[in-house]
Amino acid sequence: MTLSETAPAAEQDPLLVEQSGRVVTLTLRRPHRRNAMSTAMLGQLAAVLTDLTGRQGAAPGALVLTGAGGTFSSGADTGEPDWHDLSRRAVRRAHFRTVFAALHEASFPVIAAVEGYALGGGLELALACDLVVAGEGALFGLPELGVGAVPGGGAVHSLLRRAGRGVAARMLLIPGERLRADELARLGAVERIVPDGDALAEAQALAASVAAGDPALLGAAVRLLRDSGHLDRTAALGVENGYWWQAASAANREPSPPSDDRS
Repeated sequence: MTLSETAPAAEQDPLLVEQSGRVVTLTLRRPHRRNAMSTAMLGQLAAVLTDLTGRQGAAPGALVLTGAGGTFSSGADTGEPDWHDLSRRAVRRAHFRTVFAALHEASFPVIAAVEGYALGGGLELALACDLVVAGEGALFGLPELGVGAVPGGGAVHSLLRRAGRGVAARMLLIPGERLRADELARLGAVERIVPDGDALAEAQALAASVAAGDPALLGAAVRLLRDSGHLDRTAALGVENGYWWQAASAANREPSPPSDDRS
């Protein structure tokens, strides 16, 4: 089905799920709202990610997250009629937390394909991925203070870890601050920049290449990547050793580690 930029949300499912080989692509599909995340979209995204990450022996080899209509996501949909209702905001917050928890626990790499805007919750969603592929014209920002909120999905933590305190402070505190893909790439928060319009194809090709690897090793590798960044060297080496043994045991390459293992 060809998407229309002006089609009302009721005419199409807000989340498109596609699979090619071992790669699953999830497309945020509200282009008439710059893929702002409604309660319905968040609920679907939470349910699909929970299903994908919970599959025993049938998980995808890699996952690509993207947005329809030339933009990734402008964040939470503050135009929803019940936006200020605290009970409904609690529902959306629960969906957000489920989404980010599922991405962190996924046993497969997750790649964001970003075009246009990745703002607020959209930026948080992109930074929750293991790799970010962005069109050269993509813009990233945290406009939460301007709509009476603060980031709640890990954007500040991710920016501090991947790009540094200065970038986190600029994006959080300066009104209207938007960073270009090339600037975030220099700082380490975007892994690949491609011509506008090519982010999805590049991300899917990268996902297919990654997904061709051994699932047990990929699972250990992505968990190591996600779990080690905030640790000191001693703790990180302990985590690496644990995942080394996990991968070796799962692939039947080595026996389980002895109880007094120090290697």
